[in-house]
Amino acid sequence: MELEDSKSEQLLIAITELMESGVSFLDACIHYADTYDIEIEIIGEIIRRSQVLAAKAREDAESLRLVEKMHRLPV
Repeated sequence: MELEDSKSEQLLIAITELMESGVSFLDACIHYADTYDIEIEIIGEIIRRSQVLAAKAREDAESLRLVEKMHRLPV
C-alpha cells in the first residue's frame, strides 16, 4: 500500500507542477507518462486509486466538457 501511495504522491507533485505552468490535468498525465515511459493505463490506475487525483481528473474533465458536471452541495 505504501508503494502505491508514493506513486500517487509522485504523480500528484509532478502533475501539480505542470498544471501551475498552465497545462491541463489530462495533458499533464500524458506528458508524465511519455516522460517516464509509463503506459497510460498505469497512470489511469494510479488516478483511480487516489481520491485526490480522481477529483482533479473529474474537475478537469468537467471544465473541458468531457463529462457532465456533478451537482454539488454548497459548502
